[in-house]
Amino acid sequence: MRKFRVFVFSVSPLEKELLEEELFSLGCLGIEEISEKEFKAYFPDEVSLPKEIEEKAVNSYILEDRNWNEEWKKYFKPVKVSERIFVVPSWMKDEFQIPEGAIVIYIYPGKAFGTGTHETTKLSMRLIEEVLKPGDSFLDVGIGSGILSILAKKLGATRVVGCDVEDVKEEVEFNSSLNGVSGIEVVLGSVDKVDGNFDVVVANIEKHLLEPLLPFIKERALGWIVLSGILKSQREDFLNFLKSLGLKVVKELEEREWKAFLCRK
Repeated sequence: MRKFRVFVFSVSPLEKELLEEELFSLGCLGIEEISEKEFKAYFPDEVSLPKEIEEKAVNSYILEDRNWNEEWKKYFKPVKVSERIFVVPSWMKDEFQIPEGAIVIYIYPGKAFGTGTHETTKLSMRLIEEVLKPGDSFLDVGIGSGILSILAKKLGATRVVGCDVEDVKEEVEFNSSLNGVSGIEVVLGSVDKVDGNFDVVVANIEKHLLEPLLPFIKERALGWIVLSGILKSQREDFLNFLKSLGLKVVKELEEREWKAFLCRK
């Protein structure tokens, strides 16, 4: 059975951002945010980190792989995202009582990010609901499970395209079928591989991965840009970066440690 080595770090918000970037350069498989200052970094169990990095960890341990989908089922319950948007695990499809006028999205927790439980996903969905109009075109940068694209379809978007550096097409198609929607185009690669322009462009990606993509996102956008995945501690630095690109922030939302921004060119 595959094993992982998990390092737990507790540092200042500024050092946290820099440390996360360095950890990814050293082969980090993923980051789990615990609080504004504390996070877990996942590596293959055979990893050997530089001494000065390993000494910053307050704890480390070996984690055995497990059936993560079954683990999710223990904790993944229906989520009320807004007054009319609900995210429901697929195995509860027959028992969930749909409120009148609600938009329900059924999701199976596979490998890709996006179950509707994370703050950044909920913030993205609220802003999409606010600005997307029937007939709009929609681009989902880092489509993951397809949850945001499925929402766009249910809100009346016509052309819906999602791109991802991971091959998530099968997962997006499965979740689409659960929701009775079709026609979501999945592009393997980053935003620079996508053709055309879109009324609404969304990216729910961590700051260090999002910023290099923003010039391409701006090029693809005709109007609204929804950006999520930014920690509160990163707000000022991120706003300065948006300003340098000529993007105007129209609205900000936050939940716990996370921020989301609604922008226009």
